[in-house]
Amino acid sequence: MPQPAQSQDSGRLVLVILLLFWLMATPDNGPVMISGPSFASSRLQRQRQAHGVLNSTKWGDFAPRLVDDGQGNVPRYLNLTGFRQDDGYGWEDFGKFRDRCREWSSNVFSGRSGGDDWNRPGPSQLPWRNATGRVHGEWVRRPGTTVKTAAEYNLTAIAPGISWPGGRGEWGRNITGAHGKIQMELEEYDGTAEYVEESESKDARSAAVVRETSASVTMQDVASGTMSWTMRLHGVHWPRQGAILLATTSEKFAGIFALPHLAPGPEFFQSSQKLLNVTLDEVLRRKENVRFADPSNPWSSIVEGPDDPWALASHCEYIMYVQLYPLDASDTLSNNYHNHAKDGFTSLLDEMEKELRFPTGAPIKKVPNLKMSMAAWSPDCGYFLESKGPPLYPATDGHHLVGMKEEVFLYEFKMWILALAVIYMGKIWLLKTQMKETCTPSTVGRVSFYTASLMLLADGIVFTVAAALSLATINTFLAGLLLTFSTFMSMTIGGAFLSDVYKIQEPERRNRERNRGQNGNGSPPAATTPAATPAPAQGDGLPRPVTAPSARPPSPPIIIPSDQDIDAEIAEVTAAAAAVPAPGVAVTAAAREPQVRTFASLTGRFVFLGIVIIFLSIAATSWPSPIRNFYVNALAFIYLSLWVPQIWRNIQRNSRRAFAWRFMIGQSVLRLAPFAYFYLLEDNIIFAEPDWTTFTILIGWLWVQLWILAFQDVLGPRFGIPSSWAPEAWDYHPILREDNVEAGGLPIGLVGAFESAPGSPEPQRSKSWSLTASEAGEGIQERERDKEREKKGTHIKSIDCAICREVLEVPVVKAGAADPTGGGVAGVLARRAYMVTPCRHVFHTKCLEGWLRFRLQCPICREELPPL
Repeated sequence: MPQPAQSQDSGRLVLVILLLFWLMATPDNGPVMISGPSFASSRLQRQRQAHGVLNSTKWGDFAPRLVDDGQGNVPRYLNLTGFRQDDGYGWEDFGKFRDRCREWSSNVFSGRSGGDDWNRPGPSQLPWRNATGRVHGEWVRRPGTTVKTAAEYNLTAIAPGISWPGGRGEWGRNITGAHGKIQMELEEYDGTAEYVEESESKDARSAAVVRETSASVTMQDVASGTMSWTMRLHGVHWPRQGAILLATTSEKFAGIFALPHLAPGPEFFQSSQKLLNVTLDEVLRRKENVRFADPSNPWSSIVEGPDDPWALASHCEYIMYVQLYPLDASDTLSNNYHNHAKDGFTSLLDEMEKELRFPTGAPIKKVPNLKMSMAAWSPDCGYFLESKGPPLYPATDGHHLVGMKEEVFLYEFKMWILALAVIYMGKIWLLKTQMKETCTPSTVGRVSFYTASLMLLADGIVFTVAAALSLATINTFLAGLLLTFSTFMSMTIGGAFLSDVYKIQEPERRNRERNRGQNGNGSPPAATTPAATPAPAQGDGLPRPVTAPSARPPSPPIIIPSDQDIDAEIAEVTAAAAAVPAPGVAVTAAAREPQVRTFASLTGRFVFLGIVIIFLSIAATSWPSPIRNFYVNALAFIYLSLWVPQIWRNIQRNSRRAFAWRFMIGQSVLRLAPFAYFYLLEDNIIFAEPDWTTFTILIGWLWVQLWILAFQDVLGPRFGIPSSWAPEAWDYHPILREDNVEAGGLPIGLVGAFESAPGSPEPQRSKSWSLTASEAGEGIQERERDKEREKKGTHIKSIDCAICREVLEVPVVKAGAADPTGGGVAGVLARRAYMVTPCRHVFHTKCLEGWLRFRLQCPICREELPPL
C-alpha cells in the first residue's frame, strides 16, 4: 500500500506541472508593456477632444436622420466616436427612443393630483430625491427599425489605433431573447457632484437641478438561456422629475460626452451640459497631472475593474432612460412627523431622506419602496429593452423595477446577518450539549463521521464568506464581525468534535482497510520460502538426524473460564495463536498494518473542497437561470441530506440512535431557517424569486430523514432491511425460545427454569397469585393476560436485573410454537424491554444502555461487548 505522504507529494508535483504547462501554453498576443504610456496618452487626448466638443455644442447640433424624416431635413451629427454619420450606427431610431422616454414619464405622472406637465411635477408628486438603491424586475425586447450585425461595422475606421480582436463573431452583451431579468444598483453618494441653476425667479425651471449618477446593471437573457453579464453606465439624474439618463462609454462609443444631446428636452440639455463640463474636466485634469500615465478609462462599462488597454473587446453599447415613480403621499404621511402638517409633503420627504442617510432615532413607520421604469436602446446592435409593467402589461405580469433604497437594504442586510449569527449561537449551544452526552468511546463510536463532516464543511464556508464580508465594507463591519465570531466558534467546536470521532473510530477504519486489502488480493499471498535452519539438538547436545520427524510445536494452554464455556475459550486462543507468524516465514505486504490517514491530513481536503464550492458558487451567478437554479437546489439538497450518513451508520453498526433528539431537531430547524428566508420571502436581500415547490421538497426530505431516525430508534435500525444489506452484528433484542436451551441460546438466568443447569445464578422466580383486596382487580387482569399468552405459545419468565436489582419479565416462546408476533412491530416493541449480551446475560434495556455509555463490558462477567 503506498504511503500517504508519497501520494500527497505526487499530487503536488502534478499540480505544479499542470500550472507551468498552462503558463507556457497561454498565447501572448498583446503588445509589450512599453506600449502602455503611449496608449494612455492617446486615449487621454481623445477624451480631452471629446470634452471640447461637449463644451462647444448646443441643443440641436445632434439631429441624425430619422426613419420618418422628410427629404428636406438636413441631418446633423457630432464629431464624437459613435455619433458620426460615417460610423454607421442605427441612429434612425433615435427619435423613437426619445419619444418612448417621454411616454414613460407621462405614464408615471398621468392621473395624479397637481395637473402639471410630466417635466414639472406638482409638490405632491415628488419621487425620492436620492435614487441610491437596488431594484429588480423583468424586461422585454423589441426590435429596432434596422437590423444591425457586428459584420456591418468597421471598428478600425470607427476607432483607429485600437487593436480590435479579429473575426466577425457576435459582440458581447448582445441580447437575442424575447424576455429576461434585470437587476440595477444606482449610486448617488455624499460626494456626488450637483448643479443648481441660478435664477432670480422663485419658480425655477424644474430641470434646473441635476446631479451625477452611475449604475451597475446585470442582465439575464432567460429566453435564450445565455449567461448573465454586468455592465456599468454613467449619466445624470434630474431629482425633481425623477428622470435618469445613462450611457455606456468605450473606445467605439463616447456616450458620457454626448449624453446632454440625448436628453428629453432643451432644459435638460442645458443643466446636464453645465454639470458634465465641470465634472468631466476635473477627472481629465487629475489624469493629466499624475506622474505616470494611467491607461484606464474612468467611465468604463466593465464592472470588474478598469478595462485592459491591451485586450479590448467589442460590446453592444446602451443608452438607458430611467423614470422614478412618485411616492404615495398617504404612505409617507403615515410616519406622523411633527412638521408635516405645517410644511407639507416636500418638507416631510426631505426630512425622511435625511433620517435615512443620517439616522438620529426619529421613528419611521414605513419606508416606501424604490420603484422605477426603464427604457434602454442599443444604437449599434439595433434593439430596445423595456421594463415589464403597466400600462402595456397588467400588474400580474410585472411592476417594472421595484426594490429598496440603499439605507433600507443595508438595514435589512445587517438584520439578516445578525439573525444568522443568532442561529449559529443556537447551533453552538446544541453542539455543546450534545458533546456532553456523547463523551465516551461507546457513544462517540455511534456518530457518523460524514454527518459531522457535512456540518463542519458548511460552517467553514459560512465562516470564510463572513470574514470576507466583514472586511469588504464598513457599513456591515460590526454585524459581519459578530457572524464571523459565531461561525468561527461553531467551526472550532465542531472540528474538535469531529477530531474525537475520527480518533475513536480509527481502529474500525484499520480493520476495514485490512479486510479490504485481504479481499483485494483475491487469493492468499504465497508464503516466502523459509531460510534453512539447523535441526534442533538432541538431549545430549548433538543435532537430530535428518530423517528424524520434526518436533511438534507445543499446544497452547487451555484456561477454563468462569462460566465453563470451554469451546469459546479454545476458539479464542486458537485464533490468537494463528495470528502469530511461524518462525522463519517472512511477513508479506498484505500482512502489514494498513496506513490510515490522520485527521490533520484531512483538513486540507476540507479547505480545498470549501474553496471549490465558494468559487463555483460565485461563477454560478452568471450561469443561465435553469442551470443556476439546478445548481443551487442540488447544493441545498445535498446539504440538507446531513442525516443520511447517520442513518446508514445506524444500519451498519446496528445502533438505534447516536444523537439526542433535541440536537437532531434543533439542528434541522436552524439549518433550514436560512433557506426558508430565500425560498419563501419575496423581498429578500438577493432578490431571489420565491420557490414554494422546491422548499416543500427540501423540508419534506429533511422530515423523512428525521422519521427514519425515529423508526430506527423505536423499531431498531435494521427493521425491514434485508440481512444481506448489512454486515453481521449482535442483536441485543433476540427472540427467546425454549428450543435453544441445549444450544445455549437462552440467557443464563433463564436456563434453570427449563432444566437443571449448573452454574445458573438463581432458579426461576415463581409468581404468587395471592392478592390483596386492593390488588385483586389488577391480579385478575394480569392472570387473564398470562393465560392469553400461554394460549399463543409464550411464557413470561422473571429474572433479577444485575444492574438495578429489579425484576425483569422476559417473554419466551414455547418449544415448537411459532412466534405469535410474527416478527412484526408488536414483537419488536415487546423485545425492547430487555437486552441479551453475547455472554448470555440479560438486563433491562435502559440499565444496559446506560452502562454501555461508559464501558463496553458485561456488568457480570466483564467480557467485551459489541457496541450499540
